[in-house]
Amino acid sequence: MKKIVYLILTIILTVPLSIQALEINGLHSKNVIIYNLDEDKVIYEKNSEEITSIASLTKIMTTIVSIEKIENLDEKVTITEKMLANVPWDASIAGLQVGDTLTYKDLLYASMLPSGADATDSLAVSLFGSIDEMVNRMNSKANELGLENTSFVNTTGYDANGHHSTAKDILMLLKYALENETFKEIYTTKTYTTSNNLKLNSTVVDFNKKYNYDLSYIQGSKTGFTDEAGQCLATLSKIDDTNIITITINAPYVSGSARHLIDITKLHDTLEENYEKRIFVEEGETIKELPTKYAKEETVPINSLITISRYIEKPYDESKLEIKYKGEEEISSTIKKGTEVGTIQVFYDGELLEEMKAITTIELNFSVWNYLKENIIYYIGVVFLIIITLIIIKPKKKKKRA
Repeated sequence: MKKIVYLILTIILTVPLSIQALEINGLHSKNVIIYNLDEDKVIYEKNSEEITSIASLTKIMTTIVSIEKIENLDEKVTITEKMLANVPWDASIAGLQVGDTLTYKDLLYASMLPSGADATDSLAVSLFGSIDEMVNRMNSKANELGLENTSFVNTTGYDANGHHSTAKDILMLLKYALENETFKEIYTTKTYTTSNNLKLNSTVVDFNKKYNYDLSYIQGSKTGFTDEAGQCLATLSKIDDTNIITITINAPYVSGSARHLIDITKLHDTLEENYEKRIFVEEGETIKELPTKYAKEETVPINSLITISRYIEKPYDESKLEIKYKGEEEISSTIKKGTEVGTIQVFYDGELLEEMKAITTIELNFSVWNYLKENIIYYIGVVFLIIITLIIIKPKKKKKRA
């Protein structure tokens, strides 16, 4: 029973929450997923769990397992014949030559930016001793991350039986990799010059020069292409101040066109048209006034401790915003500034956006007049009772005898 509960919790924690509402027609890519990284929500998906070849999106895994193995990024590596012996003749390469001396950091950039199969195999041999050993580590990492539909047989993404994944698994892999600062720095770099003066460009930069797309919103990317995987793309974009991951796989290749870039442009435009970053509550904004007791001040403001914003579907409907307070209904003059008196919950369209403490924001001053005014009847009653009591128990005077 405990194992079942653990399994359910694991699924809940690892699978992004889906709130898909968009319908997008006319995409070239067969497998697509769009994910709001800031809020852990899938915005759109299409065949995202279908097993498929993934081409050089493989190098996301190659790079992250290498980073986790490397002890010193500045350690020098000399390229050998063994490192380049298994690079496919038609694979994309960074341009490494036998005898070149580079750092591990250089090899990581050479693997990701130009998608160099020569760099990934060099990392495999130098770090793990062989390509097979690196592949074993890649599969172990996939198991650790719960990528149940992912399997690797090489480091490059070259089409092969048993080498596959899904758009959703690639999303989960990229999400994990981006938590590593070294990976994120490499992934979001557009151009890089190695320590031996080899100039490297991101493949998206080269595509942009060739086709003149506006891809300025893309912060980081990894492209891929094979006959079986089609044109593939994994991007981290900033759209309306929101971090969006998009995975597209299986866009058919057509000479003179980059259909995965056409798709990413269409997806970007669709999000801009249909979604917006909306601020619901500003930090410091008064969201409730609580009445006081025995204080000179009539009310105590309860302010939001944070700014609450979300990336939501247009149009924004103010009537769907709901703020609930639970706690003290009246604040005594003895309550100090900064005291927790309850909780505030902020909802939009029935979804809980945030729950925070309700904290008093001012120091209260005791009011004698308010105290007496509120208790005047009590004190009048007390005085009346005292007078009646005195009358009742007052001793009678004795009459003098004649």
